[in-house]
Amino acid sequence: MSGAGPFLTIFIPTYNRADTLDRALESVELQTDRDLEVVMVDDGSTDETPALVEGWVARSPFPIRYIQQPNQGKHVAHNTAVAHASGELFMTLDSDDSLLPDAVEKLKRHWAAIPEGERAGFAGVAGMCLNEDGTLSGEPYPEPVIDSDHLQIFTRCRMNGERREALRVDVLREYPYPRFEGERFVRPTLILRRMAHRYRLRFTNEVLQVNRHAPRGITNRIFEFRMRNPRGLRQCFLEEITLHDLYKPWRKLFQHHVRYIRYSLHSGVGLARQAGEVKHKGTWLVAIPEGFFSWVADRYRLRFQGGRHSHRRTRKTS
Repeated sequence: MSGAGPFLTIFIPTYNRADTLDRALESVELQTDRDLEVVMVDDGSTDETPALVEGWVARSPFPIRYIQQPNQGKHVAHNTAVAHASGELFMTLDSDDSLLPDAVEKLKRHWAAIPEGERAGFAGVAGMCLNEDGTLSGEPYPEPVIDSDHLQIFTRCRMNGERREALRVDVLREYPYPRFEGERFVRPTLILRRMAHRYRLRFTNEVLQVNRHAPRGITNRIFEFRMRNPRGLRQCFLEEITLHDLYKPWRKLFQHHVRYIRYSLHSGVGLARQAGEVKHKGTWLVAIPEGFFSWVADRYRLRFQGGRHSHRRTRKTS
């Protein structure tokens, strides 16, 4: 541990989750190693969250910092939490999830196992998650510990299921989530892949959390979230085909061009501007028909199949 702060900042983002927050906080209280703090960012809740958190702050055996902000999305809440964090590492615990009792102990052990002289080149430690039924979410890594980054690791194993990272606070401050006015979702992997060009992670098969999916959570409303937040997705796929392109086979590169075109059109970015942004112009040209028809299919679904909101019309730009 460096400095006077705790080893771990646990970030709990919440929005109208008073019914699940007790479980998340109780899992923190049960940690075998309490070298931690909780930074909770309330993204505009209108339920009983403030009163519930006040009760926890009054009696909690660990520090809780409660920050309220207008509803802006989890990625903005993440930036807020990082700005207020005093830990060495930083990990997200969604408000409907729970930590395994030895999660902090495992993270500290693996972080300490990295030689001190090499630690500056590591962004943190990654572990596995369980599904609500107790099964492992995704396949384990082929080795108990792998030192890699969030680009190279995909060439070594299948990265399916949910994972969880504990990342250095100082590194996270170098890589804040971008904000897009009016949008409330950015892919969490965007900053992991940006930092992969400079920092490695220690990937482990340690299980850290139990993940649950609320009925109105992002996982169960994925199409709605995609349509509400096209500019964030467009930025993600733009970086996939320009910054991270060397790490993927042609078929994957083609698929990411399709998605870049799809979300660019949803963002009002036309083909003329796209032509100036892309790096692999031949692949982009081949991907235009599929990207265009994906965009048309989305528009059809929104209009005729009962999309949950009216898609905002955007002016097409070049």
